[in-house]
Amino acid sequence: MTNKKNHLTTGEFAKLCNVTKHTLFHYHDIGLFEPAFSDDNGYRYYHALQYDSFCAIAQLRTIGMSLSEIKAFLDNRTPRQLITLYQEQEDAIAQQIKQLKEIKKAMASTRSHMEQALLSINHTCIQYETQSRLSISKCMHEADDLEMTLTYANLVRSIEDDTLIKASGMMHPTQDLKNMKYDNNCYFYLCLAQATKDATPHTKSSGDYLTTYHHGQYDSLHLTYERMFVYAETHHIRLGEWCYEERIIDELAINTDEGYILKVSIRIILT
Repeated sequence: MTNKKNHLTTGEFAKLCNVTKHTLFHYHDIGLFEPAFSDDNGYRYYHALQYDSFCAIAQLRTIGMSLSEIKAFLDNRTPRQLITLYQEQEDAIAQQIKQLKEIKKAMASTRSHMEQALLSINHTCIQYETQSRLSISKCMHEADDLEMTLTYANLVRSIEDDTLIKASGMMHPTQDLKNMKYDNNCYFYLCLAQATKDATPHTKSSGDYLTTYHHGQYDSLHLTYERMFVYAETHHIRLGEWCYEERIIDELAINTDEGYILKVSIRIILT
């Protein structure tokens, strides 16, 4: 009979390691961490010195390794392999930090736009915008709902890392809108935090933009365009080639399209 001195039951060892007995059972089943022995009744016992081994597994878990990755590493561990592992994990964490910073920046920008949009009903003004990189879809002409959905989904799918998406919307040739051709030559766009090799690029230039916020359903958007063009004509403003409709408040924030808000902007051409 094995001497149980310096050994702990499964429950005692689990409590020592701040895990559940089920965790120890699972680790045993997959061959990752086994008890020192099992007695004649099938009860498992862990040696006190196994605590350090369990802590090694827990440490590798904290840096994001899966159980299978941990097992493969521990089966062939060397100091040099640990150095390499740490370097790889440092690089991965640095990338995650970068992505989280981009997400935080995008959230702050979206929140600011939402707050401004809720206060700007039927208000047209001039706003300065910095240059932004857009990825655009194929051109759509009188597309139905299915084609539009598929086109937008394909555009999103073309971006390898969707955390790069800062904003989304549609763009139209300004002249088409002036001629009341609202479904001509329109594109979906994604505003990206950085350029990607797979995206069809479009640069939204920096400068002053004639800007307003459309509240409500898409089928009343033509009224917003008409109001903008009247404002531009009254104030002798020459408008640029493209009109951008950025989604500010949509189904993520509200359950009816009557409450949707779009930011509509057209670059002002200096004369």
